[in-house]
This record gives sequence, structure tokens and C-alpha cells, in this order.
Amino acid sequence: MEYRLDTNVAKFEIHQEPHGLWDLWVDGMPTLTFQSPEEAARSVYNKRTGYVIWDQLEEHNAPENIDGWTKHE
Repeated sequence: MEYRLDTNVAKFEIHQEPHGLWDLWVDGMPTLTFQSPEEAARSVYNKRTGYVIWDQLEEHNAPENIDGWTKHE
């Protein structure tokens, strides 16, 4: 399972690892690992992704929670 979010700056994806953790990918590159997809989505909204270009933005169009992401089985 994964979640995707296309923004005006980058394409974000949240992928489930085999052991149950969730990886945040930015433009095809892994950045950080989280306990849940909700936590990963919040990191994008809060600009704590490990992707400097995104994290330093003044404004962005990412949703506050995972409900605004597209889910793929």
C-alpha cells in the first residue's frame, strides 16, 4: 500500500515497509521513516521532510492530514 501527493514543488509518496514502518519519498528518493502514514503526511504539512527545498517554503498546498492524499493498494 502507498499514498501519493503531487504538489507544485515535489511529488511525495508514502510506502509501507515489510516490517510495518512507513517511508516518505520525495521525487523518487527516500527521505525519512515513520511509525504510520498519518505521521509521514503530517511531516509534509509541517515541513519536516528532510527535503530542504520543501522544508524552507513559506507556503505550500499540502493537506494537513493523510485524507488529502491519494491511496493506492
